[in-house]
Amino acid sequence: MSSNIPTPDEKRSTSSSDDEIIGQLNAKLASLGTSDDEAAYRKVLRRVDIRIMPLVLIQYLFMRVDVTNISNAAIMNIEQKTDIKTQLHLSPQQWVWVIACFYYPYMFLEPISTILLKRTSAPIWLSRIMVTWGVVTCCIAATTTYGGLITTRVLVGAFEAGYFPCIIVGYIDWLDSYFWTFWYTPAELAIRVAALYSMASLSGFIGGFLAYAISFANGVLAGWQWLFILEGIPPIILGIVTYFALPSYPEQSNWLSAAEKDLILRHLHKDAPTIHGKTFSWNAARLLFTDPTYYSFTAAWICSGVGGNGISFSLPTVIKDLGFTDSRMANVLTMPPSFTAFALVLILGRLVQTGRLNPFPVCIFLDVVIIACYIVLLYVDTVGVRYFVLVVSTAASGSLYPMLWPKRVQALRGTAMAGLGIGLHNASAQFSGILGPQIFSPAYGPAYQVSFKVSIALLSGAVVSHSLSWFFMHGPIQTYAPRLAQRVQAQTQLRKSDLREEEESKQHSGSVV
Repeated sequence: MSSNIPTPDEKRSTSSSDDEIIGQLNAKLASLGTSDDEAAYRKVLRRVDIRIMPLVLIQYLFMRVDVTNISNAAIMNIEQKTDIKTQLHLSPQQWVWVIACFYYPYMFLEPISTILLKRTSAPIWLSRIMVTWGVVTCCIAATTTYGGLITTRVLVGAFEAGYFPCIIVGYIDWLDSYFWTFWYTPAELAIRVAALYSMASLSGFIGGFLAYAISFANGVLAGWQWLFILEGIPPIILGIVTYFALPSYPEQSNWLSAAEKDLILRHLHKDAPTIHGKTFSWNAARLLFTDPTYYSFTAAWICSGVGGNGISFSLPTVIKDLGFTDSRMANVLTMPPSFTAFALVLILGRLVQTGRLNPFPVCIFLDVVIIACYIVLLYVDTVGVRYFVLVVSTAASGSLYPMLWPKRVQALRGTAMAGLGIGLHNASAQFSGILGPQIFSPAYGPAYQVSFKVSIALLSGAVVSHSLSWFFMHGPIQTYAPRLAQRVQAQTQLRKSDLREEEESKQHSGSVV
């Protein structure tokens, strides 16, 4: 696409009769015409995956290990009185703030980080993120006061901000908030986002094992200090590798031929983010905030995150409060829930990608499963049963976001709208880290009756939100709410202007839709 061709962000204006919705699509307006092209495209896609996916998955694995290590540290060596809360003289409420303070800077800086990524480049910005958070994670081991711990946690949150949305929005842009969307269609994102989230689940498995193993190093340095040092070093190394190994936009990738670049770009929806798209546009912001899917997805992100995933920030403590194990084994027992989530995310992601499952009913079903598990936790006292439903609910909650992310991308048109929308939604997901520790505060233990009741209420809201998003993107909205339908900017909505632009593109040989 030449730089003098107006981008979707620049062309889009207020709704008009020319922008009337006349049908619905899946991920893109049209597919390539011949099987030869499709076979060539699949070959190129494999090359892109090999170049991008392994490095990104390893990065995200260690990112999530460093995000959740504070939960493992909470109970390390508590029997020996050398745990972090005892040594730093922390009250239960202070500990809640130690967990939550990470998410305030993370939430507010994420949208900014996704914009800055496109203004620099994925290799530079992502390497900066990893090196700085790794250094500060190591510094946590040197804290001796509540204030010092809060300061380092806030800094880790600030430095990590933007990594995840920079991957999702940047994966078409090469690992910024646009990275994936610059390379993959929403349909192709499903299994890749699932793979990314599976690393989050696997991080819980690895984090639990590391906390168990490192607890035996308790000595001159406490076990929790060794934990932060040893888990802070890998992202520093990965950050250096990323600077040299991570590619940028498809148009700028010299390891692809001109024909291969064209194949990638022709498969993208005409409103997918591009290298020439504006990083920010007031018109895109207006369209985003008047689009009903923005509010339904926001509600789903918050309700699912806090109600379903809030317990994850206190899971080792909740398991220990079941009363049948010590702190070391409590960290070990976080491994089965994490591994179950890892497997479930990959299975569901594959089924969604192949079209055998629709993400929206899957999310509604998962919400109901978590609600049922929390009801059991409210009324059943048998320890074995309680632990089993914790495994099930943790696996279900870990699968919600990966099912929704491809649809969230598909609900946005244009580079600026995608960057802002994905940044804001991932920021809203941080309410799970802000409110989750409050809801599952040790003050509500060991039964956590209040915690589970609040979570059930939030998950009920998630069911409604997922249903609304489903209706807005795939339902007969133009029949029942035609005026509202004009506000829906999803790539699933076929408009008259889409057909006009498709016809215009055919008149310009060599141009990319």
